[in-house]
Amino acid sequence: MGSRPSAPTTYRPTPTAPTIYQSVVPEEDYKNLSNYIDDLKAQRQKKKTDREAMGFGGAQFQKRLGQYNQAEQDAYSKAAPKKPLGGSGGSATPGSIKP
Repeated sequence: MGSRPSAPTTYRPTPTAPTIYQSVVPEEDYKNLSNYIDDLKAQRQKKKTDREAMGFGGAQFQKRLGQYNQAEQDAYSKAAPKKPLGGSGGSATPGSIKP
């Protein structure tokens, strides 16, 4: 038997301070972003005016909605029976219905 062999020698680099990174955003990027936002706002305004020109503006939409609601009420009133069920009385009771 002999003695235990010596542990291997490992070499490690000496620790250094962490590297600090700093990002710098150029002023040109802010200008490009501002121009892009302005373009988006202009496109949105153009779409809004186009919709209003086609008759989908606020006032026209409310008028059309009122017409739809009135047509729906008219359809319901036409489909409703003219006389209530059960004869001349207000409601049908089991005694008033004849087989």
